[in-house]
Amino acid sequence: MKFVLRRSLPSIAGLVGLLLTVGFAAVAFLDAPVWFPVAFAVVMVGIQYVVNPYIIQWLVPATVIAHDGRRYAIDHPLGDIVARRCADAGIPMVKLGIVDDGNPNAFTFGRTPRDARMWVTRGLLERLDERELDAVVAHEVGHIKHWDFAVMTVAAVIPMALYLAYLIARGSDRAEARAVAIGAYVAYLASQLTLLALSRARETAADHWSCESTGDGDALASALVKIAYGMGQVNAAQKEEAHALIAQGKEGRKEAARLAARSRRAQSMRAMGIFEPRSAEALSAAFAQGIDPDRAMAAMRWDLANPWGATLEKLSSHPLVARRIRDLEESGLPGAPRQWSALRALSAASPEQIFEARARFARELAVAVAPWVLVVGAVVFGLLPDSRFGMGLGLAVAGLLFFVKQHVRYPGDHQPVDEVAGLLERLDAGPVAGIGVTVRGQIVGRGMPGYVLSPDLVVADASGFVPLLYRQPIPFAAAFFGLFRAEKFLGQEVEARGWYRRLPGPVVELRDVRTVDGRTARSFEWVARYAGAVLLVVAGVALMLAGVA
Repeated sequence: MKFVLRRSLPSIAGLVGLLLTVGFAAVAFLDAPVWFPVAFAVVMVGIQYVVNPYIIQWLVPATVIAHDGRRYAIDHPLGDIVARRCADAGIPMVKLGIVDDGNPNAFTFGRTPRDARMWVTRGLLERLDERELDAVVAHEVGHIKHWDFAVMTVAAVIPMALYLAYLIARGSDRAEARAVAIGAYVAYLASQLTLLALSRARETAADHWSCESTGDGDALASALVKIAYGMGQVNAAQKEEAHALIAQGKEGRKEAARLAARSRRAQSMRAMGIFEPRSAEALSAAFAQGIDPDRAMAAMRWDLANPWGATLEKLSSHPLVARRIRDLEESGLPGAPRQWSALRALSAASPEQIFEARARFARELAVAVAPWVLVVGAVVFGLLPDSRFGMGLGLAVAGLLFFVKQHVRYPGDHQPVDEVAGLLERLDAGPVAGIGVTVRGQIVGRGMPGYVLSPDLVVADASGFVPLLYRQPIPFAAAFFGLFRAEKFLGQEVEARGWYRRLPGPVVELRDVRTVDGRTARSFEWVARYAGAVLLVVAGVALMLAGVA
């Protein structure tokens, strides 16, 4: 419990501090009653606490398994595992539900441990062996023992309350209200990041409880990898099913849309599951032909060695899988993983590779942020001289910085890739700088299964698969491609040129894609970005000349 508190208290304190700061600012500047901040928070928390379980049960319906206080009425080993882990944790038997969904996942929710529900998907039961299932159940029981669902329910109200305070202050005519509104909105953005940090801390604590109670951290690590792989498999199967339905005509398209809606509804609960689906992309891409621990370690190396991994993790509700395994390895617990070793994976990268990844991160971050710092500084804070020449100089410099950014983002050389999964081993990848690549394979589906306006494609070869992002600068052009042209590429052998990035999942932003029979599609987003930078420079120079004329 000390570990849980140590990991969670900074985030909880930060959230409460943000709420009280904005609340008392409203008291000071808007003449709100002194009791307003506390009463407002209590009411919001109370409403959320009462209705939240009902909302989740509606979003993700499940078949509830009855129990007599000692055993669940189910033949599957899941029943005995859940009963045993609840007893070990000293909590009442939970309400156990089976969700008819092929995606492997599990999550808990409720108000108190006596009211706790544990939802387990069919996909999880189909893909995990008994050791792995035990580790996942123990992880979920850890959430209940630590009252995580109650903590997260209460904490999630704070960003909502801050945003509501922003809306109220923004609607006021008083001059002081503007400062309160700005402060509330900044606090709202900070609270979102703090809430994600709290969620990651609770996931880490649940991992520790699973490892401690089962004495088998390798089983949890293996389960996490299988879940990632399973999510990728289910996603690919959904793409194929949606493609087959759409080919059947109007009724098929309606059914594909219903399947997509059901999938999106289940995905809406991703923050509560044991694994963040977006973080599964890298691992699932590595296992298109089956689980290969070496490929898993190669994918995990990027998470640990490249600073972009830690940076992008800040935007996720779950820690990256490599960091979860590394944390267990460093925990000192008797059941710490040995077979699945993130530390061993990191040691496979040379010091030179790690140094270059960190240096590249610093350069990319500077390139990405510099033009916007100049623009915001000029527009918001008035850092440039208040003259035509000064404004023109600012525009010209910003345009040059944007041009440099596009050059880093879209290099001109496109090197052939031997196999798609090999991209995962590149430690120099990140979300800013593009790596020019040429990939060959078969288009196996759309980026969003069953969505007829989805312009993104997925290419696969014998080693794995990677999404191809189709981007256009003209409004609705990408949707037009998705509606009228994307389907013609499905099932085709293609050669695609583009720029590989990690977001943290692997993607290739398309430059062009060509089928063996000559059908071609091109993206012009990169051209528009270069053109925009050039136009900004020209406009700045023109303004400078007008200022000295």
